[in-house]
Amino acid sequence: MDNSNDKKMRKLLLIIFFSSTVLAQDDLLSLSLEEAVEYGIENNRNLKNAEREIQMSFKERWKTIAIGLPNVSLELNYLNNLELQTSLIPAEFFGGNKGDFSEIQFGTEQSAIGSVRMEQLLFDGSWLVGLEYSKIYLSGSENFYEKTFLQVRESIVKLYSLVVTLNEGIALLENNLENFKKDLFEVTELYENGFEEIENVEQIKITLAQAELSLLQTKKTQENQLNLLKLILGINLEDNIILTTSINDFIAENIIFSNSIDSFSEDQNIDVKISQNLFDTKRIEYRLEKSKQLPKLSGFISGTYTGYNNEFDFTSKAQNWFGSSVFGVKFELPLTNANKLNVSSQKAKIAMDQAATNLEEQKEKTRAEVQQKLNDYQLAVQSLSVNEKNMRLSMSIEEKNSIKFFEGLVTSFELRQAQLQLLDSQQKYLNSVLEIISVKTELETLYNN
Repeated sequence: MDNSNDKKMRKLLLIIFFSSTVLAQDDLLSLSLEEAVEYGIENNRNLKNAEREIQMSFKERWKTIAIGLPNVSLELNYLNNLELQTSLIPAEFFGGNKGDFSEIQFGTEQSAIGSVRMEQLLFDGSWLVGLEYSKIYLSGSENFYEKTFLQVRESIVKLYSLVVTLNEGIALLENNLENFKKDLFEVTELYENGFEEIENVEQIKITLAQAELSLLQTKKTQENQLNLLKLILGINLEDNIILTTSINDFIAENIIFSNSIDSFSEDQNIDVKISQNLFDTKRIEYRLEKSKQLPKLSGFISGTYTGYNNEFDFTSKAQNWFGSSVFGVKFELPLTNANKLNVSSQKAKIAMDQAATNLEEQKEKTRAEVQQKLNDYQLAVQSLSVNEKNMRLSMSIEEKNSIKFFEGLVTSFELRQAQLQLLDSQQKYLNSVLEIISVKTELETLYNN
């Protein structure tokens, strides 16, 4: 009986295990760098809101356009006179005494009125300016989306490369730890057998402890940066992702930038676009203030049909309807507050000039930033080459010193110096990889091509 229950329990545990494994695999997402960028563009929450901003701007533009379209309204009224209004008419009209009045009630008990009215804006300077303003407003929301797009892409590339580099750093540190532990084991064995001094054991222990701490710090940093990457990508923090682009792939495919300062187009830069949009906004606001001094012309036409009856019989074919129609034109011209309007337009002109100056400043600032980043990129290329060679030399030096130490040719202090040099050169190499990827990505954002 007990064996049967044990078998059932094992079977249940196996089912739970395989079910959880399947669920875990469903939540596992494998992404290359290109796939991560595409995934982030599709799922990033800030980008979704930026896209909604474009949709709202588009609707706002149509709202402005609709102001100048014909406006047609229909109005239906039904009146039931519970008690007809009494009017007083001089009695002398009917042969009565002068000064006397007769009480008379006019009209029917019920009436129905239907009217149609169409209004059309014929000329309005403010509306014409508003049309152009709505276009610039839409362009501004598109620039905001583009800015967000570039920021998201840059963040994904930087975070992705950072996590991949940290993964490489963890692998290097784990390999170092394995070698350091091997050295510690061997020197401890020699010490216990009287062939080494305790100082040599302690020196290697210090290096080992430092490497273990660096490994722990690197793992925690990797976990934090991976969570930030998930956040940018729009992935739940509890889901698992695998980054398939290795550090070697980055070096081979993602660090080359061939553009020069001559190929840089200021008009393509998103910050210049935004400054241009701000200038266009101020220019339109200046035109809007000027347009307030222009006349406004509108027209309308309306038709009305009225029916009278003592009973609710308005749907009958015998019902008589009395029609009327009217056409009119309305002309408005502001005559007062001329000084106020003039001051407002002058103020808007100053704001426009400020925006023009800011636009020129942004162009010069951006070109200077591009030149600086191009110089940083060239320096980063050289730094990567040098640090990669130094790392390989440090690996060779550490390996040789380890052999010499056990042969009694170098001291434990010299071995420790070689080990620290190895750790430092590996960190500098990884930092060089991150630096060149970061500068290249920032250049791609600046060029925006």
